[in-house]
Amino acid sequence: MKIKRVTTSLLSVPTGKLISDSIHSLDKVEVVTCSVETNDGTKGLGYTYTIGTGGYAIKAIIDTVYGKRLAGRDPSETASLWKEMWESTHAVSRGGITAHAMAAVDIALWDIKGKEVSRPLYWLLGGSRRPIPLYDTDGGWLHYSTEELVRAAKAVAKKGFHGFKIKVGKKAMEEDAERIRAVREALSDGTSIMVDANQVWKVPEAIRRGRKFQDLGVEWYEEPVVADDLLGHREVARSLDLPIAVGETIFTKYEFEAYIRLGACDIVQPDVCRVGGITEWMQVAEIALANGLRVSPHFVMDLHPSLVCSIPNGMYVEYIPWLRKLFEHPPEIQAGSILPSDAPGVGLELRKDSAKYVVR
Repeated sequence: MKIKRVTTSLLSVPTGKLISDSIHSLDKVEVVTCSVETNDGTKGLGYTYTIGTGGYAIKAIIDTVYGKRLAGRDPSETASLWKEMWESTHAVSRGGITAHAMAAVDIALWDIKGKEVSRPLYWLLGGSRRPIPLYDTDGGWLHYSTEELVRAAKAVAKKGFHGFKIKVGKKAMEEDAERIRAVREALSDGTSIMVDANQVWKVPEAIRRGRKFQDLGVEWYEEPVVADDLLGHREVARSLDLPIAVGETIFTKYEFEAYIRLGACDIVQPDVCRVGGITEWMQVAEIALANGLRVSPHFVMDLHPSLVCSIPNGMYVEYIPWLRKLFEHPPEIQAGSILPSDAPGVGLELRKDSAKYVVR
């Protein structure tokens, strides 16, 4: 089996509502799809996303670099093909746009690998099909009023979700605290609350607010300072008993390893579309496991269940349903947990009407 062609599309997908955190505000996301076709007619689907910009560049890297380099190669050689993609653009980028582009191709290659042997992704990765607990982020946006947060939290609890994440970053610390208290009162004691600062503070303020969040009993404190400030995260982590979670803005296993070895985090949150795909995601999870850390990935809720159920240190999958409308038969949700697809390969196929989102 050889790779015959690699094709891409750029989609603009509405989120269905305004989304905001401490540094972003949006109502649509970009999705770059990647189809890898072999000489025997097998097609693998991969994809990645952006929060509104960069999609054209991601598509161009696949079209002009990765797709051409992989033509004629064996798609089952995922490790060596990943390394070749990495080396082909290493001099100009080791994350960001190239990592997103590599992810779309890598996911498509794993899809082919599973289809070739008629096995689902979790089986290929050594896992077993089991429900993964969900926590909700889609009801906790920063612009929501306290009343809106409480309504969303109650709806989440009714569905049996295991956690609810609140975006923090209000001008006054007490406003953040009051929102957390109100949600805590609305939820049963068994439902976790997480908070996410989205990199908004400098270290002193991050520590000051972290002490307050710690007293309020939240499960983790996410991205308290800018993701590039590794030493800042270490200082925050050393100053608090509250677990620090990072990863959605980290692009390579080397960055994750640096965070882990310096004690700058307690929970890692690799995003399969931001770390270069399934191949690299699994390596990040292994580094975390070797150092006694847990993994709770960022976003991409339709693909991450297969990955989380393939590792012994997995925690949750994050419920943000923006992309589910693109797929036929997305993973099933039952009693607050999500089941990985049992279909061969990645288990995701684009709906025919997803073509209405194509912009290029």
